[in-house]
Amino acid sequence: MRARAILPARRRGRAPGERGRARTAVSRLAARALRATGARAVLALAAAGVLMQAPAAAPLHAQDGLFAEGNRLYQQEDYQGALDNYLRVREAGFESASLYYNIGNAYFKANELGRAILYYERARRLAPNDADILANLELARSLGADEIVPLPRFWLFRVGSWWMNLFPRFLLIGLTAGGYLMAAGAVVGLVLRLGAASWGRRAAVVGGILVLMLGTTLAVRETGLGQARQAIVLAAEVGVQSAPSDDPALQLFVIHEGTRVRVDRRSEEWLEVVLDDGKVGWVRAEVLEEV
Repeated sequence: MRARAILPARRRGRAPGERGRARTAVSRLAARALRATGARAVLALAAAGVLMQAPAAAPLHAQDGLFAEGNRLYQQEDYQGALDNYLRVREAGFESASLYYNIGNAYFKANELGRAILYYERARRLAPNDADILANLELARSLGADEIVPLPRFWLFRVGSWWMNLFPRFLLIGLTAGGYLMAAGAVVGLVLRLGAASWGRRAAVVGGILVLMLGTTLAVRETGLGQARQAIVLAAEVGVQSAPSDDPALQLFVIHEGTRVRVDRRSEEWLEVVLDDGKVGWVRAEVLEEV
């Protein structure tokens, strides 16, 4: 099951006023989503299945078929059909950056900007340095109605964010496992007195450091410990209130579909959100979906 990939010239983001041409550009960029076909699709789905402890053989084969069929329908410009297949893969419990990326592209072609940005953000969390994901996310954001200038971040937070996003997920898992095997092998060698003791001790120390640093990073990324809860606005227009109330007199400002917010706390059906520019207010929970 092999879907043919279209590999057009790269395009970057366009200004919000160029909506028509930008959507054409993202169509060509979106074709690069089909790069995760053939062997790569099998590997991505297989790794996701193993990590999530899904049954390996028949379910994986079925999801790979749905993924390939989604790619075929996307090439034929049946974007709703492609989206249906991709979402069935997701609903079966599989996830990968390529799957989320494809879902984002299909939503974009269906003119659902908010959900497109939501899935690009989910793809970016799994592959934070993927150039295609970042390009499509930047382009989709440029089409939003809200122009928000982020506040500058403290340098220590920037360094921490850089480190947390330095390695793709599967590479981080591989490096952590490699460090563990190195440390374990070195300890076994020292116990059995195989080879020079000095080299064994060095290997054990290096392996232990790798496991400590990369394992901690992996655990934080997988559990979301200490990370902000981010969400995307899915409603066309949302009034942000100064308190959890629908009273029009309490409205502070308005945000639109595709805007990213940080969720700070919840009060029944209301969420307190913070925009990238520091503005704070309350919105109803149903107008957002968490990344």
